[in-house]
Amino acid sequence: MAETTRPSEQTEREICNTTRSPSGDPVLVHTPPRLVSESQQADGSEATEQAVTLLAPEIRTGRCQCGDIAYEVSGLPDDPHLCSCPHETRISGGPAVLWVGFHKNGLAWTGPGGQPTWYSTWPDLRRGFCPRCGTHLISVADSTDMIMVTGFSLDLPHQRGIEPVGHSFRENAVPWMKITLAPEPPRSAATLPCGSSPARTPSG
Repeated sequence: MAETTRPSEQTEREICNTTRSPSGDPVLVHTPPRLVSESQQADGSEATEQAVTLLAPEIRTGRCQCGDIAYEVSGLPDDPHLCSCPHETRISGGPAVLWVGFHKNGLAWTGPGGQPTWYSTWPDLRRGFCPRCGTHLISVADSTDMIMVTGFSLDLPHQRGIEPVGHSFRENAVPWMKITLAPEPPRSAATLPCGSSPARTPSG
């Protein structure tokens, strides 16, 4: 594999913040159990099985450490990936951040503290964190309909299906971090800043 040269700041912003094709309006397909009428229950006749497909977005919840800032996101997770760009490592204090994309329209702030405090790391990208405990929760880019949440701010039952599909800026990762993911997951033509989704915008 050819050696990767460090991209310029602009290129870094575009790569780290691009996202894969939007998930659109993901739906949860649910088939209810067999439905048995009273008459069928009475005479023991075979129940009629109805295949009913309900269009209902899957809801996941997340929060900060102290619980003041909480959120809901709907739909299927999109473009889960690690990022080790300089923004991510400094903001998180760790070797990488796990970002998971969801549609912007599916985001709702549900905690007593309302929205997080925002800090812009790019002119078109802002990050949200709890002003009380400092938990880094979200990255929102103006150039995409997707938002990125930090994977482990999601509540434990909702951390399924967020296994990263790639690792952005893995050449920046500390040498003791063993990585087996692809350097860059497949991306669509759309590019966003570090902390976005569908093609990969700046998440960090």
